[in-house]
Amino acid sequence: MTRTACGFALALLGVAAAPPALVEIRNAGDPAKRVEARAELDPGEIRLSGEVKLTLTVEGPGPLGVTVPKPLLTKANVWRVREDGLPVREVLPNSREKWSQVFRLSPLVPGEPKVPLGPLTVRPGGEQDLVIEWKSEPAVRVVTNIESPTPDALRPATDIEHLPPPPNIERGPPRWLFAIVPVLLALAAVGLFLGKRKRPAGAPRDAAWAGRELAAGDLTADRCAAVLRQYLAYRFGVPAETRTTPELAAGLRADGRLPDATLGEWQTFLDECDAARFSGTAANVAGLADRARALVAAAEEQVRISHEKAQKDTKS
Repeated sequence: MTRTACGFALALLGVAAAPPALVEIRNAGDPAKRVEARAELDPGEIRLSGEVKLTLTVEGPGPLGVTVPKPLLTKANVWRVREDGLPVREVLPNSREKWSQVFRLSPLVPGEPKVPLGPLTVRPGGEQDLVIEWKSEPAVRVVTNIESPTPDALRPATDIEHLPPPPNIERGPPRWLFAIVPVLLALAAVGLFLGKRKRPAGAPRDAAWAGRELAAGDLTADRCAAVLRQYLAYRFGVPAETRTTPELAAGLRADGRLPDATLGEWQTFLDECDAARFSGTAANVAGLADRARALVAAAEEQVRISHEKAQKDTKS
């Protein structure tokens, strides 16, 4: 019983040691548009060699887009930050969604360093972006066993150790050296043969390819989003498959490759596909193939207009 009571007491102390969560709320008076951002640190005290878990959570109307600042912290040389997996999106009742991502922070200095979080960019329900800034900076206690080291505490210097004498080895003629030249020649021949082989060129991920892929009878929201991302990467030369939907939309908007109206439809559709994928259910996006083909057609029309405009500018 005594050990059990001590265990519960230590658990309660560990929970109490965690700093209170940061909570920022927008549109508090409108339940349908309410956006709540939360940042939680656990635990509140670690060793200099340990790490603390940071969980960012945003809940709001769907489709919900969240962009994490880069870098995550506004002050350098205090914490080392790494992502603990990809973001997770959950579909909640009443057309709401929940986004969350976990980070691991390793301290670089002892004491009570603060965690200065950068602002989050949130797009709730496909509307205008909200910039959520944190009003306070939580602190974590970082302890270390090394305090005020002095030269007296260091290990005394010792003399350089002498190496043992090398053993006497009877060396025979290096016959194996004669095999190096034929082996190198063989490797060079294999390298030339492989270099001259023509690799088959992959099919271009153009509009025609996208149309064939979207006509599949077993098309899912996940496959549809992958086809559209490969098309954008081929058509506009952007790393669409490695970016989140908000990052992809921001890159296309910055380059002016798609008008804002068309870009908003792209982002809304990809957000719906992401929500269907991360929800873990068999949810489908209404009019999946037709809407995707319409987006591709609109992008091709924009490319044609841009090309004609460039030709006119060249002639003038």
